[in-house]
Amino acid sequence: MIKQKIGDLLIREGLLTESQLSEALILQKAKKKRLGKILKELGIVTEQEVAYALSHQLGLPSIALRDITPDSDLLSIITQDDAERYMALPVSVQDKTLTLAMSDPLDHNAIEELRFKTGFVITPVIATESDIVTGIEKFYQVEEKVYDLMRTVKAYDDAEFLKERIEDKVVNIQSLYKMSEAPPIIKLVTMIIVEAVRMRASDIHIEPRDELVMVRYRIDGDLKDVLKLPKRVQDSVASRIKIISDMDITKRRLPQDGTSKLRLPDREVDLRISTLPSLHGEKIVIRLLDKSKGLVTLSHVGLTDGIEAPLLKIISQPQGFVLVTGPTGSGKSTTLYAILQQLKSEIENVITVEDPIEYRLDGITQVGVNEAINLTFPAVLRSILRQDPDIIMVGEIRDFDTADIAVKSALTGHLVLSTLHTNDTISTITRLIDLGVPPFLVSSSLNCVLAQRLVKRICRNCIQDNTEEDSLTLSDAGLPVLPVSYKGAGCDKCSSSGYHGQVGVFELLAVTPRMRRMIARGASEDELWDEAMANGARTLFEDAMAKVVEGITTVDEVMVKVPNIRKQMTS
Repeated sequence: MIKQKIGDLLIREGLLTESQLSEALILQKAKKKRLGKILKELGIVTEQEVAYALSHQLGLPSIALRDITPDSDLLSIITQDDAERYMALPVSVQDKTLTLAMSDPLDHNAIEELRFKTGFVITPVIATESDIVTGIEKFYQVEEKVYDLMRTVKAYDDAEFLKERIEDKVVNIQSLYKMSEAPPIIKLVTMIIVEAVRMRASDIHIEPRDELVMVRYRIDGDLKDVLKLPKRVQDSVASRIKIISDMDITKRRLPQDGTSKLRLPDREVDLRISTLPSLHGEKIVIRLLDKSKGLVTLSHVGLTDGIEAPLLKIISQPQGFVLVTGPTGSGKSTTLYAILQQLKSEIENVITVEDPIEYRLDGITQVGVNEAINLTFPAVLRSILRQDPDIIMVGEIRDFDTADIAVKSALTGHLVLSTLHTNDTISTITRLIDLGVPPFLVSSSLNCVLAQRLVKRICRNCIQDNTEEDSLTLSDAGLPVLPVSYKGAGCDKCSSSGYHGQVGVFELLAVTPRMRRMIARGASEDELWDEAMANGARTLFEDAMAKVVEGITTVDEVMVKVPNIRKQMTS
């Protein structure tokens, strides 16, 4: 067969102009898709027109796969993986000749590889790509519900993944690329991510198990099983996600981090992607940062008046150390960004160092950490101090070097904001000292600590009284009974969960002169708690219970998510 090009054939058929072909070839190079698929996406030709042109010019018959049902022996010659990879379905076999329905009969590499794999002489016939995908679903009788699910959702043709950085890479592992670019895999990965956005998920977990791959969404703080994938698509799905996030698909035994963007008609979503080798393969977590929601202001994170007012007074001071603490996923970064929005002004030089930069803020300078080139938190902080900053935000205090520079910066005329992983406000002081910061430096620099957790909000559409049932729960736990409490009954708006969204609960420790002296002399946590309570501090648990009475969250949610530190210490 003479090796011709599909673009030339379409031009000769009058279906394509030279300028349209040039435009399509540029897009093909950028998107790395088949030319026919690019032309279809541009609306220049239809699948049927491409099939007709190929059939007419090459003298190859076209075939309607709906009229054919291959037997099991024939399907065993071409595996389902190869059918998806090469977009080819077996039609018939005679002697040593195998007839294959192909969407691109000019893909001579695919024909040669299949000839080598099967030992048959390959004779192509022409079918549309959509007919071949439908045939794969039908003929191979996929036991899992993946293809059924994909048929029930739209194709998301208006969804586009954008790489944040472009690097030329030569990867000698073509089979992974081909598997990851198979239309069913592209559609599956796109569906998983777009549906997560639609369902308000904050994270996607793709977890390989022994015999399947589990897909879970984190919605309102809780993980929910949403899809079981067959084990055979595990590598293809992982490779597809790596490609859209510009990771190295050849690295499968080392963790990787990558970024991408999902562009939808009504919004853009930043993707932060992490891979982790595990016993059964690579686990993938995708963090979704929906730009359409915008940044939360300080008045909307859930602060009560009794916490917001003193916090605003503290952060308005020109220098000192302000820490936001809590476990991973407790909303610390959201609160920090809210504080930065409150503080930024034309007369202040605000610089941040983050890993990664989660949200873009106008009017400030944001620096991303890059460990690979030794652009670490301490290294960036030292450089920032030479940039005449007024306010410095450090994404996280991880080690002594970072803590030491941050504390000393707070003592030399800068307002420093950061986060730390601790359970409550008082233990944050202990943690800083454990990192190696001398108590006298902690006492001199620290202005306040804001500890927080996230709890689920009751759905406003189905909220109802639950005082009687909650009173029994609280009595059994040895806790005071509340005057009133609520829960969500479950409705269509909240997917019958009774919850919709999350809100923060907080604990503010404002460091007073007396407390500074106590920290400097090494006072115990019990002594510091007593001093804080004497100054009117309210614990995380007390703030959460106040939100229960207000009808914001439930007793069950508070009991599970919020530690009652003072009760634990006194029991």
